[in-house]
Amino acid sequence: MTVTHTFPYEDIELAYTVSGNGPALILLHGWPFHKASFRKLLPLLEPHFTCYALDAAGMGESGWSPHTNFTFHAHAERVRAFADRMKLQKYSLIGHDTGGTFARMLAVSDAARVEKVVAIDTEVPGHLPSVVPRLQALFRRGFGRALFKAALGSRPLMRRWLGRSGFFVDKRLLDDEYMDLFVTSWLRSDHAYRGLLEYLLGVDHSLVARLDELHAKIEAPMLFVRGEKDGVFPVRRAREMVARMSGRASLAVIERAAFLPHEERPEEVARHVLAFLGSSAPVRLAGEAR
Repeated sequence: MTVTHTFPYEDIELAYTVSGNGPALILLHGWPFHKASFRKLLPLLEPHFTCYALDAAGMGESGWSPHTNFTFHAHAERVRAFADRMKLQKYSLIGHDTGGTFARMLAVSDAARVEKVVAIDTEVPGHLPSVVPRLQALFRRGFGRALFKAALGSRPLMRRWLGRSGFFVDKRLLDDEYMDLFVTSWLRSDHAYRGLLEYLLGVDHSLVARLDELHAKIEAPMLFVRGEKDGVFPVRRAREMVARMSGRASLAVIERAAFLPHEERPEEVARHVLAFLGSSAPVRLAGEAR
């Protein structure tokens, strides 16, 4: 079992794991997730890379305080501080959802060290999923926070909501393991629950609107990975985004997958990721002859 470590940043402790061997690869989750969302992808990457999986401030096992800055820029800066702490001279990034935007920001702010960026089902310019502002409005009110907390405590309700939200094509993946990790885990304490809310409240609508400007500043090669049936960030918008980048990025569409292709079809995602990052070793899909 991989051991979780922590490192101090300002007035909080940030949690991470280290596994595998090879060049440095930092993995950044999105919302409402934490580092365990890469649990199916990591075993496929570890033979080729030293993998650093981080919990963002307020998420998973990382701390937060009333003084914690939850803006996108602050999250990215904490990752840069982590790379300093690990004494990484060069590193690549895999980010899912908001983690994919933090990765793109680091490709600008830490350009001398960032080699390549993989962004899985992440924000696209000018598109904010309608659920985000609705949840932000809910979380700013005491009754809204209480209502959402009650909803998290109902597995049947959450399974129905997540099933309709385009997280998975195969709804059987909304199993007890998934619910334990990414739904009821937020109810272990009031502090953990408030961290979940504060993270989403920090989502920067204006930065998402200006992502084309950010992309124009990125020199590192980029791979965007999209589930074909993503109900959060539609693949059509990803194609339009990559087309505007004029050959500076590529797109891999994962069939029979939605918002979480690294959970739903990890072997196929790993094939694209390893080919992009430069590993020559093949990754076989489950059931293929060895």
